[in-house]
Parts: sequence; structure tokens; C-alpha cells
Amino acid sequence: MHGYGRILLHKVNDHQEECLNILQEECSEVIQAASKVKRFGILNRKPGAELNNLQNLEMEIGDVLAMIELCKQAGIGLTDEGLERAKQDKFERLSEHMHTWSETQHVD
Repeated sequence: MHGYGRILLHKVNDHQEECLNILQEECSEVIQAASKVKRFGILNRKPGAELNNLQNLEMEIGDVLAMIELCKQAGIGLTDEGLERAKQDKFERLSEHMHTWSETQHVD
């Protein structure tokens, strides 16, 4: 498991729980926004909406990134190093199993 360091694995406090709850909510909003892009197209805009589907997806992903930062600051045990390691591990798995992964694909 990534990112635990010397954190004691006890029940989360109220602030940590709130951060995790909001992170969950934001992740579900990313799922919904990605679904809208797939169903209705990147540049489609819901009637009366200010943002198109791509802009909405960007906003929702940004919200998740913000909550990840708050979860790190809340002392849950997430670290930049642990998250980077997990991200690199995912890229490695994707390069082996993702059908559309290109041999020349570069990721940071």
C-alpha cells in the first residue's frame, strides 16, 4: 500500500471523514461528466448550461484534484511520493493491458 509512512491506521477524524466524503462525491461527478462526453460529444452543451461537456469534465477533474490536495493536508496519510508511485504503476499496467495504448505514448 502506498503512502502510509508512520500513520497509525485508526478511524479517521471528523475533518478527514468530511474530506473523504467530498472526494467520493467529486469522483462520482467525474463519472457522470465522462459519461456525458461519451454519450453526447465533447463540445455538446446541455440547454442553458454555461460549459460544454469537455469544460465540465475539466472542472470536475479539477474538483477531484483539489480534494486530493485537501485529503493530503488532512493527515490521512496520502503523500506526493505515494501518489506518484501509484500513478507510475498504473501507467505500467495500462501499457501492458490497454488496447489503445501506443508504444510511443509518453506520460509524466
